[in-house]
Parts: sequence; C-alpha cells; structure tokens
Amino acid sequence: MFVQNLNERQQGVLLHYADEVMRADRRIDAAELMEMDILRNQAEPGVKAEDVPIGALPGLFEDRLSRVSFLLELVGMGYANENFDPEQSELVNQIARVFGFHENGTIEAIEQWVQDELALMKQAQQLMEG
Repeated sequence: MFVQNLNERQQGVLLHYADEVMRADRRIDAAELMEMDILRNQAEPGVKAEDVPIGALPGLFEDRLSRVSFLLELVGMGYANENFDPEQSELVNQIARVFGFHENGTIEAIEQWVQDELALMKQAQQLMEG
C-alpha cells in the first residue's frame, strides 16, 4: 500500500525485512506468503531483496515519509496472519528505535493504524457478504 513511497533500493530492503519479519516467529503461513506476493507485485519490476544492517537503515531511509512507509509495511506483514508475534514485534521495534520512533509514540501509532485498517477490511468484507 505504501511501497510507492519508496525508491527501488528501499523497496529491495523492504522485501528483505518483510521476509525477516515473516520468518521471525519460525512459522510461515499462507496469509504471510500472500502478503509477500503483494509487496513484490507493488515493487518496481526487477527489484530484488537487499540485506542492509539495521544500523545503516537511517542512512537509506532519510525522511519521515520513507521511514513511516517502511514501518507500516513491516507491521502489516507482522499482522498478515492476525498474530503479531513477540519475535516479529521485536524486529520491527529494533528498526523503529534506529529511526528514533520508539520514544515518541510513532511506532505505537503505526501499529494502531494497521490494526484499525485490518478491522475496517473485515467490516468491508462483512458488508460485501451481506
């Protein structure tokens, strides 16, 4: 949903870290695989996953738009199967800390937005089903 706010290199890093979030709990399910497919399809053609150390992320994601977009997608991956496991949350929180978003409430706001969006999607599905 927010992949378009990232340049090609940032998209590659997103693909890597989304995969890391997906695997953090040592379980992969169909909903998570579907979310990875969505991210790959939203990325520019030919973008490949790129591993960048967490400490180097602030230099790559230099502005608030790219940082928040990156974290929204990672939290979305964490909730793909409706179970944001502690291992997944810890990885996302490590990234939020290097961005300076852990102490100012930004990561909490991001997580709440994802939860709200999921609830709205469920409501829309219920409306469509009657």
